Amino acid sequence: MDFIFSRISGNSEQSFSLKESSLYHGLNDLHAHNEVELIYVIEGKGTIMIHEKIEQIVGGTMIMIGSNVPHMLRFESFAYLKPLTKMGKYELPVRLLTLHFNRDTFGNTFMALPENYLINQLFADCMNGLVIHPNEHPTILARLRELMNAPKYDHLPLLMRLFNGIALSQQHTSFTSAPSVNTYNKLDEQRLTKIYLYTLNNFTKTIKLKEVAAIIYMSPNAFCKYFRNLTQKSYFEFLLEVKINYACRLLKETDYSMVVVCYDSGFSNHSNFNRHFKKITGQTPLEYRKTNQRSITTL
Repeated sequence: MDFIFSRISGNSEQSFSLKESSLYHGLNDLHAHNEVELIYVIEGKGTIMIHEKIEQIVGGTMIMIGSNVPHMLRFESFAYLKPLTKMGKYELPVRLLTLHFNRDTFGNTFMALPENYLINQLFADCMNGLVIHPNEHPTILARLRELMNAPKYDHLPLLMRLFNGIALSQQHTSFTSAPSVNTYNKLDEQRLTKIYLYTLNNFTKTIKLKEVAAIIYMSPNAFCKYFRNLTQKSYFEFLLEVKINYACRLLKETDYSMVVVCYDSGFSNHSNFNRHFKKITGQTPLEYRKTNQRSITTL
């Protein structure tokens, strides 16, 4: 799982890459690239991480990610009709529409013009990731379709119109408030990818510190210091966020009892689950479910 930090390949006859695909270009790796990324999940279910914040992602999500921002998307390939008993396994389709555009294409002199204030502000804001509100999706998707079918001489004006439209709408929120400064080198990115994937694959079980430390060939003490220095949080704080994030998904998408949600999210103690859930979300699990009641479906 090598760190990916390179130009996104596209058609040599155009200054951007816009394509629909069943695979994400990052292939489960924590990665970064010069290009600004606008991704719309047509179908799919998985996990997205920008900087050190992690969230569940589902079809109908649109996110804009800034230049050179570390991020990772991991999509699930299957699910179960009866998740509790792991019966009725079926495949989960993934369809993505992804735009990559290198802001350097416009040139520094052009971008410094006062008329480009909104675009510059948008590019600055998306350094922490921007979650674009569903109300704005039809307009953006229509402009992406227009861009996909337009002659080459219309590409740059249409890109300007697209980005100015997103900026003007104000229909977006920051994915994370974390500082947009990361000093990861290539080795750091490779190690973090291994840590994150191991955690996402095993968080419902008991993860021992020595096991996760061994993945990057460190002692537990050295691993704890290393992880905190890179992420400004302890590994167990990160693990709790992963568990609570998954619990939120179960509370929104299922009618499981609180006890089942607790144990299925990797907690072995119901009181600890309630305490950590409220500390991270500001709500009790029951309060969270009530505020998301419309999303619940019976499996």
